[in-house]
Amino acid sequence: MAGKIYSKAFAFSLLATVTVLAGSIVMMAFPMFRPEMHPKVEGLKPLPALELAGRDVYQREGCSTCHTQTIRPLRSEVVRYKGSRAEEPTARYSLAGEFAYDHPFLWGSKRTGPDLAFEGWIKPSRDWHQAHFADPQALVPKSNMPKYAFLEDRKADAAGIQAHMRALRRVGVPYTDADISGAPAALEGKTEMDALVAYTVSLGRAVDRGGRGGVEIDLAEANPLAGNVAAVVRGKKLFDDQACGACHGEEGHGTEGVAPSLVDDVFLEAQGDLPDAAYFGIIKGGSDAKGQLDRPGYPDGGMQAYGSDLSDEEIWSIVAWLRNQKAHEAAEPPHEEAAEHR
Repeated sequence: MAGKIYSKAFAFSLLATVTVLAGSIVMMAFPMFRPEMHPKVEGLKPLPALELAGRDVYQREGCSTCHTQTIRPLRSEVVRYKGSRAEEPTARYSLAGEFAYDHPFLWGSKRTGPDLAFEGWIKPSRDWHQAHFADPQALVPKSNMPKYAFLEDRKADAAGIQAHMRALRRVGVPYTDADISGAPAALEGKTEMDALVAYTVSLGRAVDRGGRGGVEIDLAEANPLAGNVAAVVRGKKLFDDQACGACHGEEGHGTEGVAPSLVDDVFLEAQGDLPDAAYFGIIKGGSDAKGQLDRPGYPDGGMQAYGSDLSDEEIWSIVAWLRNQKAHEAAEPPHEEAAEHR
């Protein structure tokens, strides 16, 4: 009896369509109406003029075709994109509430390049991003990302952003008259490169996903792993695994205008090195810890805190490798050292 339905093409097609639609509604549409699927992000604000201009550039240049902006609540993704450092469990992956003012959504679906959802926490340095956009291969040699240096020659469009703000306000984004009238001043002298960098470092910052900081630096504290060969080897591996070389160079020599050398006699932009504990504190607490050392550092202040990603022993291992690397560099004849970095 049941098999007769297969001989009635129209009835079978209609029944199959109704069944699929009903299943889709129950499994996909209905859950989206549940409050827990739409958590509110307290204090969420629309993008300021410069960041909105950057989002327009990001959309125009098709960045979302290679980069996603959503970390799913899967352990592999959470760990890979540093969501595990967030103390609040719901901050470890992307939340729907973060995108309440996004029109259109730029989530993307193809990870030709890394996910950028938490980029504002993972790489907060504006200098790094500007250098990376201008010449990606200079910082990440194997990158296949195109160069965007031409954005430095294009002025941000203030009138266009004002019109964009007005349009967004019509669909519920709470831009005020002051926000709109203040856009030209906010974009005065700014380029599209400035705007794109500002947007990039804003990603994910609607929710606190920072690493645990608050480290107290005791310059008298000795590195318990100093000179330990196994620790030095492990430190180099950790340095590479954490992609420290993307900013500081593969051997710790730094990148001009982006990140300082870690193997010279200058520390936080002041002449004279500091003890191992200073390196430990900056790695663990990030740029927020540099205030304890009474040195200026890079004004960008883009060093992230690794206290949530690495154990104290792992951080001391990295410091042990840096010290070994510095000693190695000092022992090399000047002409050999110069030849290595031509």
